[in-house]
Amino acid sequence: MQLNKSVYIMLLIAVALGFTLGWYLDSISERETWEPDQMNLYRAEEQKSINKKENPQLFDQLLSLIVFEKGDMISGGNAPLSEDEVNDIKKSGAIEYVYNEPITIQMNNGNDSAEKVEFTSILFPVDDKWNGACYIQTTDSKYLYFESRPSLSFILRHM
Repeated sequence: MQLNKSVYIMLLIAVALGFTLGWYLDSISERETWEPDQMNLYRAEEQKSINKKENPQLFDQLLSLIVFEKGDMISGGNAPLSEDEVNDIKKSGAIEYVYNEPITIQMNNGNDSAEKVEFTSILFPVDDKWNGACYIQTTDSKYLYFESRPSLSFILRHM
């Protein structure tokens, strides 16, 4: 009878530890989303900066529209955008996630090899002519193709 009580106690402890560990790991995965420190909104010749401290409701609404999770590797290989293309994107409307600290990722450079890339912002064009593409701004100020996302043109109508 003593052995049965020990087994039940050990099983109870194992379940409690499993639950605690699962809860802890779940909270870590939530922190792995690429939540920006600031957002810049571009429309025509205007720019508006939003941060969570000053405008938490708008910040969270925009954040809920565009969610990124840290991945192991991102595809690349496309040529960087020119300065004129970046200006065109910003004039036609865009949202930019800005990070205080650079984020490091592995990017496939198109030759089936990977290289580490650090970026400080993600630019999401709103205009449909960019086909839902988004771009990262590297620490040396190049804008590289990141991935395609659903069109964000509906955001302009509501701002």
